[in-house]
Amino acid sequence: MDANSLKDSLKKLRAWFVKNAADLPWRPVDLNAIRDPYAVWISETMLQQTQVFTVRDYFVRWMKRFPTVDILAKASEAEVFKYWQGLGYYSRARNILKAAKIICEGSSNAKCRGNFTNPEFPRTRKELEALPGIGAYTAGAILSLAMHEKEAILDGNLIRIFSRLNEFDFLPTDHAADKNCAEVYWDCARDVAASPKVYMHNEALMELGRTVCKVKNPECTKCPLAGGCRAFKDGRAMEFPPAKKHVQKDWHGTALVIESADGKILAVTTGQPFLQGQLSLPHFESPREATLGLPVQAEDYINADDVTSVQHIGKFRHSITVHKIECDVLHIKLKVAASKFTSKAAEKNASKTLDKKNATWIQKSKVADSFANSFSLKALKLIFD
Repeated sequence: MDANSLKDSLKKLRAWFVKNAADLPWRPVDLNAIRDPYAVWISETMLQQTQVFTVRDYFVRWMKRFPTVDILAKASEAEVFKYWQGLGYYSRARNILKAAKIICEGSSNAKCRGNFTNPEFPRTRKELEALPGIGAYTAGAILSLAMHEKEAILDGNLIRIFSRLNEFDFLPTDHAADKNCAEVYWDCARDVAASPKVYMHNEALMELGRTVCKVKNPECTKCPLAGGCRAFKDGRAMEFPPAKKHVQKDWHGTALVIESADGKILAVTTGQPFLQGQLSLPHFESPREATLGLPVQAEDYINADDVTSVQHIGKFRHSITVHKIECDVLHIKLKVAASKFTSKAAEKNASKTLDKKNATWIQKSKVADSFANSFSLKALKLIFD
């Protein structure tokens, strides 16, 4: 697209956006307003892999509890996970907390400046991309939307729009001998970023991709860019971009609800990678046949002599990232209290002693507020609902 055509297209895009911009809690009424970079960072991170409708309430709750980066930096990981519960991809929440601490501590590694009482948010792409969890897209969004810098962004919405506008039959992640696929898309994004009011154009393109240039059933006749869209002119909008191959991983396992004699539930931070160190019920991969009796893997957590009953409660299905999960649930009751159990385990077999850094006992009445992942909550619901 030549300079004049681009200028005309962006003018139409701006007019469309001013008229159709959705009312969102992270978007100011004045679309030209400078924004809080912290709020942009949180909203854009939440929006990764998550629909706008879902993110609305999460963002409001988050900003009410963690209104500034210094308040967030003082929070525990467990509390941060609690406010993230349901959004999935918990590494995003963990990285947000790590980055907040770096910003507030003025880490030399990230070349950030500031302190806990007066943190200064990074203002360059290099500084932002040095922070955990902030890549090229999020850095560009912060600089563009919040600070009105002429920075390019490239998310799934823009990839879809650029592919249809130009009939690109490849994705940025593809490899080709005759082109750098990622750079082709980034060149399109940089062309947009070189224009005035890039902050509005970037956000307008994201909105256009979400509401008009959709993955399925695009409403091309309502699109302000239809006049320059090759895929629309050729009647091939649904052919672009090419489909991305998704890898689905099936996982079957067993979750253990281990209850002590004094009504406490065992929780651990070790387990499958898809739970990424979160506090969860003990669990392990197992065959699809329902487990009968005490499985040998349970003895990594408890002593068989302390067990009074083992009951197979049922199973639940769950999805985490690319994992399609089916999990059996065992309710194991012990004849000893949580405190005595730990000491007895140490006396009986040191190799089976629970590492206190990775395990804790939670009052049964508080489990719903203690686990931040739906995997554990679904298992508990089978027993205690």
